[in-house]
Order: sequence, then structure tokens, then C-alpha cells
Amino acid sequence: MILTLIAVDKLRQPHFRNGVDDYVKRIRKFLPFEQIEVAASAGEDAAKREAAAMSRVLPNGGKIVALDPQGKLFTTDQFFVWFEQMMNAAVPRLTFVIGGAAGRHDSVLQAADMRLSLSPLTLPHELARLVLVEQLYRVLTLWKGLPYHK
Repeated sequence: MILTLIAVDKLRQPHFRNGVDDYVKRIRKFLPFEQIEVAASAGEDAAKREAAAMSRVLPNGGKIVALDPQGKLFTTDQFFVWFEQMMNAAVPRLTFVIGGAAGRHDSVLQAADMRLSLSPLTLPHELARLVLVEQLYRVLTLWKGLPYHK
């Protein structure tokens, strides 16, 4: 399986960038992982333009998971069970999509196979990105039967 993360904008804050980079390096010990960043837009139709940019870079095949505060809320154990089901079903790719500061356009949600909520709270997109990669790393350690801290 290949893990892909499509996100709006670059990580501008060093603490978010360093944290994401650290978890991505750890994730890549288990599975291929790619990050695709699309440019942020401004103005009234920013979310629509960002959604169009994301749709142009969506890889073929696999499942698309859109982060959405109204999406499915998992515990870590439930997220692991879902992830393991994807592995057992031989899903070739999981693509996670995170909107930017303008939010996510409905077209992103419509294209998704699943909507995932990291929290009922609204998270800044940079923090959501960090939380997502940390949880992906956590489920991969569970999948491999490793203690989390290793």
C-alpha cells in the first residue's frame, strides 16, 4: 500500500514542519508515503480553486479519505481496525486530503470514499496534518506489533 497526503499550502511554522517531517520519516520505514502540496488561494472562491488543484493531483486507484470535522470519528484502536481492513483488502493506495485555511469545498467531500474527523474541534490545517501523520505512524506500529516509542 502507498500512503498519500494531499494538503493545501506548505507547512510554514517550523514546529509543524519538523514534526510532520519526523513522522513521515518514521512512516516510510513501513510503507511508501508521499506528500503533495497544492498552492493556497485567496478570495471568495479559494476553497473551490484549491479543490480543483487537489483533483488534478489525485492519484488513480485506492481510497480517498477527506478530513472533515463532520466525518467519522475514530478512537486510535478503531482507526487501526479500519486501516488493517484496508491492508487486508489489498487497497493499493490511501489518499488523505486536507483542506486549507479556506476550508474544503464540497467537491472534495463528494470525491471521497470516507470522511474522517480527527476531532470535533476545528483544527488549523497545519495541526491537522501533524495529528494525521502521527496517527498513521501509530497505527503502523500497531500493525507491525511494535511498541509506539521505537
